[in-house]
Amino acid sequence: MANPFTFYVTQSAHTDIGYTHPPEQIRQMYIEFYDSVLDICRQTQQDPEPHRFKWTCETFWQVQQYITARPEREEEFLSYVRSGQIEIMATYLHYTDLIDADAYRRSIELAVSYCQRHNLPLFTAMHSDINGWPWAAADILAEFNIPYFCSHVHIDNATDPLGKRGSAHYAWLKESSDLLRQDTPIRVPKMFWWQGPDGGRVLHWLSEQYHLGNTIAISGIKGFGADKSRYFTETDTTSVDELYEATKRELPRYVERIRAEGFPYDMMQVNTGGFYVDNAPPDRRWCAIIERWNAEHDDIKLRTAAPHEWFEDFQKRYTQEYPTYQVAWPDHWAHGLGAETPRVALARQTQRRRADAIALVEQSGSKEAQAALDIALDQERFALEHTFNAWSTTARPDSPFNEFHRMQKDLTFYRADLYLNEAIGRSLRTILPTSSTRGRQLHVGSAQHQEGLHTIQFASEDYRIDEQMQSLVDESGTTYPIQVEDNAMTRYVASLPLTSQKPFESFSLVNTGVGSSELQTLSQGSGSTRLSTDAWDLNIDIKSGQLLSLRERANGREWVDAKHHHGFGQLVHERVVHPWKREAVGNRARYIALDMASEQLKQSFPREKIVDHLSVPLDQSATLQRGPVFDEVTLRGTESSVGQVMLSWRVYHHLPIVELVVDWEKVWCDLPEAAYVAFPFAARHELLFETGGGYFRPGSHATDGQLPGTVSSYYTVQRAARIADENGAALLWLPLDAPLVLTNELAYNRWETEPYAWNGFLASMPVNHYWHTNFPINQRGRLRLRYRFVSTVSFTSDEQALQAALPVEALGWR
Repeated sequence: MANPFTFYVTQSAHTDIGYTHPPEQIRQMYIEFYDSVLDICRQTQQDPEPHRFKWTCETFWQVQQYITARPEREEEFLSYVRSGQIEIMATYLHYTDLIDADAYRRSIELAVSYCQRHNLPLFTAMHSDINGWPWAAADILAEFNIPYFCSHVHIDNATDPLGKRGSAHYAWLKESSDLLRQDTPIRVPKMFWWQGPDGGRVLHWLSEQYHLGNTIAISGIKGFGADKSRYFTETDTTSVDELYEATKRELPRYVERIRAEGFPYDMMQVNTGGFYVDNAPPDRRWCAIIERWNAEHDDIKLRTAAPHEWFEDFQKRYTQEYPTYQVAWPDHWAHGLGAETPRVALARQTQRRRADAIALVEQSGSKEAQAALDIALDQERFALEHTFNAWSTTARPDSPFNEFHRMQKDLTFYRADLYLNEAIGRSLRTILPTSSTRGRQLHVGSAQHQEGLHTIQFASEDYRIDEQMQSLVDESGTTYPIQVEDNAMTRYVASLPLTSQKPFESFSLVNTGVGSSELQTLSQGSGSTRLSTDAWDLNIDIKSGQLLSLRERANGREWVDAKHHHGFGQLVHERVVHPWKREAVGNRARYIALDMASEQLKQSFPREKIVDHLSVPLDQSATLQRGPVFDEVTLRGTESSVGQVMLSWRVYHHLPIVELVVDWEKVWCDLPEAAYVAFPFAARHELLFETGGGYFRPGSHATDGQLPGTVSSYYTVQRAARIADENGAALLWLPLDAPLVLTNELAYNRWETEPYAWNGFLASMPVNHYWHTNFPINQRGRLRLRYRFVSTVSFTSDEQALQAALPVEALGWR
């Protein structure tokens, strides 16, 4: 007799902070949710196992909020974790692709530490909604002996990892029947080993969307409009009898369809919400549905489950070796990182400062500094959480909720920076008490950096600096010049030596100038101008600001493809001019491109231009400044629909660094828009992107490539891309402020996920407002974009070259 098809049903609340309700309200809602979870656990703890209520804590953030607010119920909570009615997940929140390996590890440690303190099991990590995560996640979970990883990706405006071309969520065939062909393939869950760059691996269940259980009527089926009050669930009065009638209809349909799609197992995990919505409270109707269903059916069985139970029973039933993928997992939803450009740039700076701040606080032993650091790290986690705004950003662009949530989100970026500064300031004052004999010194963290020269960036803080008349001196008496790096923010840069033998280096400010700056105006009729150092020769087009040549002096290697139709360093503004607006580059466009669209949808698509491109003519002024730290060619221009642009090419004297700085005073655009900075390289042999944990080959599905079916048009670059030619010459390219990068063409609206070869073209995407929800629809004001290039010729390793090229934020003055 064949085994019945068995569903292991997990219930959880999807953590989406600020999407459905303001963040403060969501926190209070979850506290009340968990009051209900404990009450239902108590009421059902003697029920038979198959329909006993069980709860999955989708994120550890939920647990943290509850035990902080309800310490009097913590022991009760712990008792249900130990009995198996509640399972804690290792993952703290669902992040954007911006999170790095160190921050991800620290977030996992929160759950690990709690479970260790209370002698609790920690089996599983879970991510829902988001499409990707740091490659290092596999190594980190293995490091903490967390064997299982369950994901419920949401392929809204995305493609299906390991899925068939043009596959869709099963729910979409019901909800969007007028848009999709009914024979559109659906997502088929898969079990496999996911392996990190360092070899750690975790058993991964790639599940369907987190509300599939609601779709097939195992739990609440009432749909809620996006506009909901605090007490929205009161409107769901569906009885168990009414719900069961839907279950009898929907459940067999899904089993028939998933088997027809080739699902090879007779058991499946399916997640459900208590209600059919994000941030939903628990509900016990599913227990009654499961009890009744099992009493009346033998071919399909249901049972409540905790995630680890699913993994354990699956491995007992299916003992064969599962496929292994040692690949990166880029996130299709990363494009939202272009919707808050200045805040994302600040987050990148926070990431670069974090290690120095932590080392300094540990050295100081200051409790006040540690408290400030804890707040900074907590705020950084919220800044990197995947929800940047409310559901209503495009549906109701004038809603006050959008502005409220945007301010809330922005504050997380600023607070992370503010409290990091506080932690550093308190630590310095603990380590270096006030002294009348010590002059003013600039202190720079050094324990986390490889030895050698680094570009150190700093502000003057409470004192004035005259870079013409002052300089910095180290303990040996060597003097180093200072130069203004950012006139608008009055920030400075110096090339200073660091050693790993001390936690920080100190440099005294002295009234001795060791360099001067010369400024001259360039004639725009001269065509081009050159910048040279011992490492580089640059040729810059005076009219466009584009780089005509970037040649290494050590080997004569030319890195610029001057024949490409986009200039090297060209800022390109893109607007959607199609009548469908965002949908012309969103889900409906994807349906058409991947042959998912119904005839009705295909016929309705206007055959018109989708986007237009515009660049700013840099024809207002051109200057050449020769300084003691770097030389710089600067060009300026204005275009009424784009804004004012100042573009600067820099070459550093003491390090083999070339830098492009784009200062853009952006104006508002009423149309959906994006912006790119183009970089056509004269090399196409190898391209590697650094993701959280290591480098991978975009476009490759082999080991050290990317998971098949994941995003192929744009990627989040952590620190650098490595570009190499067939002779072994290598260049590191660092998008310091804007992490999103396109490959091969300016084509955001590219949906195919087959392997591809890199053609030498990269484009930074600092601005993107194409997402149809929960990201700001536009931005204006000052955007600062910096891109660095460093040759690996004079370094012993790529990592040494990369560290030399990364700017180091000074700890401050004391």
